[in-house]
Amino acid sequence: MFTIKEDSDAIQRPKYHPLFSLDDADIVLASRDGVLFRVPSMTLKMTSSWFRAMFTLPQGTPVSSSSQRSPPEPSETIYLDEDSSTLETLLRMACGLEIPPLGTWDEVEPVLYAAEKYEMMGPSSIIRALLRTPTFADSPLRMYAAACHFGWTEDAYTASTGSLTLNLHDSVHRPALLRLRTTDLYLLFELHHNRRAQFRARLGESPFLTDAQLSDAAAPRCSRCREPVSYAEWRELKHAMLYELERRPAGDTVLTGLEVWGTAQACWSAKCKNVRCQSPVYDKTLSSKAIKDVLDSLPNTTEMLPSDSEPAA
Repeated sequence: MFTIKEDSDAIQRPKYHPLFSLDDADIVLASRDGVLFRVPSMTLKMTSSWFRAMFTLPQGTPVSSSSQRSPPEPSETIYLDEDSSTLETLLRMACGLEIPPLGTWDEVEPVLYAAEKYEMMGPSSIIRALLRTPTFADSPLRMYAAACHFGWTEDAYTASTGSLTLNLHDSVHRPALLRLRTTDLYLLFELHHNRRAQFRARLGESPFLTDAQLSDAAAPRCSRCREPVSYAEWRELKHAMLYELERRPAGDTVLTGLEVWGTAQACWSAKCKNVRCQSPVYDKTLSSKAIKDVLDSLPNTTEMLPSDSEPAA
């Protein structure tokens, strides 16, 4: 994870970050790209359980990490794996300094995982609050991955709901899905599948035309004059709704489609062929409300495992 080297005169003109260059700061952290950060050991002890454990170990006792080294002396530099941009943002948060704008996942994720590695709950909670802002709402899969990794149950629920606007089978989402643990990936696909399956099943039940009614060629009759009618329009609309829910399980575009799709217009305009009747075959208002009620009743979050817990952050 890190190495410790003694300061040497051979190292000329050390490159200190201007915000972290005070001489009275007794610990020097070095990024992998060569930028040095002077930080008071007390600050690191208070904000990082990882550093606190290192500094409180007696001399000669191995540090509880992959590097079996003793606590650093004031003259030593701790070489870390993170780049200077990540360390700068992490240390700004830990030291109570102004935080630069963070507007992308690629900027936030390295800091978040560094905060996890060094057990810095303060920066972790700051980033968690940041990820709940609208700026990051358009990446529900990355939020879901982070929330599942860190045990943020509430955020995992919210992100799983946000994922319903996506078609998980679209190859553009493959990199984000590969970040997920098997269980979390399964729960997400299960949510999407269950919405589609339950919607399909409900459309085959009352108050809609049942599957039995649609399969009985002799049954269709006008409710007013009892003349034969066709249910072809409803079959086409039902197919369109199922296809749209496959593409976007949230269902919001289904409701929009009921107003604008050609299949919907054909369905709502279908009338009895009896010229003296001309009664509408389908009631647009009642049908649209029933479809909306079904969509509202579908599951909209993943089912979290009983072992999942919400850690303090």
